[in-house]
Amino acid sequence: MTTFRVRRIGLGSAAKFGFVTGAVTAAPVGIIIAFLIRVIISWLRHTLEGWQHSTIDAGLLGKIPVDMVHLLNLGNTLTTVQKLDRLPVIVVALVFIAIVLIAGLISAVGTSWQAMSYNSMAAISGGLEVELESEDGGVLVLRRKSRDIQRRT
Repeated sequence: MTTFRVRRIGLGSAAKFGFVTGAVTAAPVGIIIAFLIRVIISWLRHTLEGWQHSTIDAGLLGKIPVDMVHLLNLGNTLTTVQKLDRLPVIVVALVFIAIVLIAGLISAVGTSWQAMSYNSMAAISGGLEVELESEDGGVLVLRRKSRDIQRRT
């Protein structure tokens, strides 16, 4: 049995690992939120369009037509919502991509921060000890600063 110490974790590799795990974890939630935002945009369009033709019941005077969109200065908002509602696939795709990228970046920053914390503690304490043992009884040969691992039997 061979004992090794993990003295340092590379920040770049930790960030890549954190980004991928954060993005993959956020993907199912991103799909749900993207479709939910699509539904909200459609609902908002129908609501604002309905406000254009609303009426106020004035009792004996009858019903007075009122354009609430114009009254509340929501014309630009209605135009934007109508444009977004005409492009449902693009809206869903962009919201999904934004959520996955943001979650991946947040996770990458967090994982890098944890790697820096580990590196600081490993400099003081010597790092984690890991014991390696070959399953088939062979000897593992590790070369310094190389990715080659050879197995001798």
